[in-house]
Amino acid sequence: MEKKDCPNCKKEGRVFERTSYYRKKTEDYRCGKCGHVSISGLQKFEKAKIKMPKEQAKEEWKKYVELLKTRKEKYLETMKKAHYEMKKGNELIDVYKVMQQVGLNEENEPKLAIARADIKEVIFKKRDSGTGTFEMEEGWNRSGWKTDVELPQDTFKIHWEREGESTWKLEKEKIRTKIPIIPAELVPEGDLKNYYILWEPLEWQELPETKDPILLKRISQNLFVVLGSWDLTELEQSIIRGQ
Repeated sequence: MEKKDCPNCKKEGRVFERTSYYRKKTEDYRCGKCGHVSISGLQKFEKAKIKMPKEQAKEEWKKYVELLKTRKEKYLETMKKAHYEMKKGNELIDVYKVMQQVGLNEENEPKLAIARADIKEVIFKKRDSGTGTFEMEEGWNRSGWKTDVELPQDTFKIHWEREGESTWKLEKEKIRTKIPIIPAELVPEGDLKNYYILWEPLEWQELPETKDPILLKRISQNLFVVLGSWDLTELEQSIIRGQ
């Protein structure tokens, strides 16, 4: 039986370990100690993967290669890139779709975070209409804004609460978390700024919980190639803490 630690027990300072068991029928975890029910964002991520048999992807890739000899539409280039990756056996994800399906935690914060692999901390800035942006840098004069991941309207079915008596400022408008480091066997070639990490922080605290970070390569605003996943070790947790 698959088990994990209960986030509610952790939050309230109880030291029970691996007390939540997975219920296949309802696709969630229920704690045997406090009864808390939780859903793993990364499990829903697995179901959202885009896959295609290699030979089929190869044939589709050839069609777009030919088409792009006479056409220049951007979406055709994206389709070519996507099929190129799938013909190599890689899987893809639509981050917009994943974020929408996984949703928010009990604090109305995103269950998943995504960030460039070369930075130490990511900021999620809430916006009206149930949306927000994963910002790779902070401040108005940000040079890396083009690499942000901006979610579309109504990604989350929520109207963020306002701060105090304010009619415009959102409560906890900016939240942040530190980013997992990539283990040696998964470090890709070239500059890490061309790659992203998707993971499930626990309540957006500074240190990410050990929940299988996933290494991604971006091919469009919302489409990413899945390159691998790993478990954070105690050593990696300590390094992240000191960054």
